[in-house]
Amino acid sequence: MTGWRQAVFVRQRRIDVIQRALSKILDDESWSPATPRRLRIGSADASSRGWTMIAPELANFFLDRGGTDERRLCRLARELHCPSYEIDVRDSGAITLIEASEHGRMRLSGSPMHLVIAGAGDAELAGLELSSTVASFGLLVFPDDIRERIAALTAGPAPALADYLGALAGFPGWTRHGDDAIAAGELVYEPPRIVIRANGRPSVRATTEELMAMPPETREATARTTQRVALPAHDRRGRRPRSASRPRR
Repeated sequence: MTGWRQAVFVRQRRIDVIQRALSKILDDESWSPATPRRLRIGSADASSRGWTMIAPELANFFLDRGGTDERRLCRLARELHCPSYEIDVRDSGAITLIEASEHGRMRLSGSPMHLVIAGAGDAELAGLELSSTVASFGLLVFPDDIRERIAALTAGPAPALADYLGALAGFPGWTRHGDDAIAAGELVYEPPRIVIRANGRPSVRATTEELMAMPPETREATARTTQRVALPAHDRRGRRPRSASRPRR
């Protein structure tokens, strides 16, 4: 394995459920007008063990707070009511394990992370203390034999431990997929359309899909209140208007 690798494993095998939960938590954040209309979060691949692996498109996307008090990994786990964990592996042999329980609690173990998170405003993971210098699970429940296997692998190379942590979710060789990992789906987000008015105040405008998805009662009320304009059959001189007459040949 060469380079830096990061993956998020969620205890939910339905990608559509993850997509809805992710869109919901991202809707609570403030987005700049410069944000792309279609933000690609990353690829998602579900395993037969009931887990889904997310390969983030942006570095540390799930560790960012997005202007809120909690990091996205915690909010996503609580929204889905299921545990999640993220693995960060660097070329130097450093590995960091970040856990998030279904209640939104978070724990970090392994090597400390000192990374700038775009838009988060903190130069490192401030407020996220290292629970242990050895990468191990402390929030997520795993059998003793798995914990013993993790402890034995901590003395070896980081990629071996990272592959085993991925194997617990059904992805034993995730570090060797590189940037061409086979994905069963794609997670995207379309931020609200923000328009800057003449007075300088931002205004959130509904997207085309939201306008097309008006409730039936709203469409019926609009149809009742909208008056149809009918052209007169004749003008004041008794002649038919050109628009009402037969077209010329």
